[in-house]
Amino acid sequence: MYADLHIHSDFSDGIYSPDEILKRAEKAGLKKIAITDHDNFSGSLEANKILKISNLELDLVPGVEFSCTEGVDEYHIIGLFVEFDNEKIKTLISRMQKKRFASVKKIINYLQSKEINISMKDVASKSKGSIGRPHIALELVEKKYAKSVNDAFNKYLSNKILKNIKEPRMSVFEAINTIKESKGISIWAHPDILKKTFQRTISSFKKLGLCGVEIHSPRYGLNRQEELLKTCKKLDLLVSGGSDFHGLHEGIEISKTNAITQTEYESLLERKNSL
Repeated sequence: MYADLHIHSDFSDGIYSPDEILKRAEKAGLKKIAITDHDNFSGSLEANKILKISNLELDLVPGVEFSCTEGVDEYHIIGLFVEFDNEKIKTLISRMQKKRFASVKKIINYLQSKEINISMKDVASKSKGSIGRPHIALELVEKKYAKSVNDAFNKYLSNKILKNIKEPRMSVFEAINTIKESKGISIWAHPDILKKTFQRTISSFKKLGLCGVEIHSPRYGLNRQEELLKTCKKLDLLVSGGSDFHGLHEGIEISKTNAITQTEYESLLERKNSL
């Protein structure tokens, strides 16, 4: 396998630096990767700087992951080959970062009202790019309110506990359209194909301009991948994939296991070049 196009660095909610990610990717024998941090591309820019002065035999695909909602449902749309100097995507990134900061502040205020002694300053110090609940979780672990990040989410940060206090989301259309405006291709990350509405949803996303679907993923096995492949072929959607590596989840590594083939990558690149 050839390319892992869904990786998170410590510029969002991953725990490894871009430099560490690049080294892991080369060790795994990959040729292409995309660092797709949430609502920012600082990690990708940092990785690109490192590659220019290193001897690593690896290419970086510019990427980003947008968190979206349609009604009550949440979706993740990845942008690949995006042009980071595009004004529309830069404006969207800036807006989302401001909203993320405000959301985290609300969560901290809520926790403080429950006599949890953490501060915005300390949480923000743990964030290099996109700030979010994982950084609050790290602070809760450091202050001994939780034993681990997962424990912190279970005790203090789950959607059930926080209810309406959540990180900001955009519409799927805004994500797809902004990616298109920045000369990138849009990919639906790890879709839930068990939902009864899946076929209707993917058809509607296709009409909005969706380019492809993440098929190679640790979230589902070969049978589910085969189902997705059939759907993508029917709707003329491209095949993408990646580990969704954060460094936090046991058994999920940057490797060839969830990577796409060279042929699949070249199909993505061909679509990019046709824009």
